[in-house]
Amino acid sequence: GGSRRNRGRGGGGSGGGQHQHDKRAAAAEQRRLEAERKKREEEEAAAAKAAAEAEAKRLAEIAAEVERRRALQSAYDASVEGAASTLEAFASSANLRSDLRAGLSPHALPGQSRSALEASRDNFEMSKKKLKSDLKKCTAFVKKIKAGQYPSPKELDLPNNAIKTLNLSRYVEEVAGALMDPTTKVKQSDVPGMVMLCVEMHRRYPAFAESLIPMLLHTVNNAGGGGGSGGGGSAADGEGGLPRRVCFRLLTEFVLHGIMSDARPVFKIVEGACGAPSEEGREYAVTDAGLIVTFARTGGHE
Repeated sequence: GGSRRNRGRGGGGSGGGQHQHDKRAAAAEQRRLEAERKKREEEEAAAAKAAAEAEAKRLAEIAAEVERRRALQSAYDASVEGAASTLEAFASSANLRSDLRAGLSPHALPGQSRSALEASRDNFEMSKKKLKSDLKKCTAFVKKIKAGQYPSPKELDLPNNAIKTLNLSRYVEEVAGALMDPTTKVKQSDVPGMVMLCVEMHRRYPAFAESLIPMLLHTVNNAGGGGGSGGGGSAADGEGGLPRRVCFRLLTEFVLHGIMSDARPVFKIVEGACGAPSEEGREYAVTDAGLIVTFARTGGHE
């Protein structure tokens, strides 16, 4: 009997140990599964994060490319608009010059007895009695020109402009002299106003161009070859007097606007500035690059 009791207790102990072992194994398995689950979740989270970052990068690259193309398109549109504006300005300027050349031409068209310039001057002569010859006002006009206060093209179109209201017949040479010897420094931006002033003077007074053009040619031809300096003139211009490069630009503008019908004096100046060889086969020896640039910028397109 005792032996059977001992065997019973021994058997029970063995079963309890197995149970504990199984329990520990199950817990270990549970921990392993939990670790695998967490690892899988972490990997999935990392993969999702990487995918999100890749997508964000892709979208950012797309946005950057869209912005780059937008900027290029904007620059292209601005370039086209600028080119169109430049072309329109050129066409407008070319048409204006063409009309002025026709209006200032000393040659009569076929079938007409007089030129457009002669007709304009005849009309001016008939209207002289209506104009003011007031000494004070005429002198004030000359002083304004000498002070570099040139009327703009728009101002010249006004009906009350001094050119249209004054009889300057006795002051033609004074106006020409005031243009040649200004008391202030003349800038390139002043030239358009100077040119249109000369157009209106030439349209009315034959002696104006006859007085002014020889002085311009004398300054250009006798100032030496230093006109390429940044100041727009040469040392030979002296302090005062119209800068050589401005004088040459005026001559070029006179050809373009019809004040000068003979362009040969201008071409001769350009030929000299280019250092054109007198003998075939010899190289050019440029003497005044600045003058050549002025010619190209002023009249190269025409």
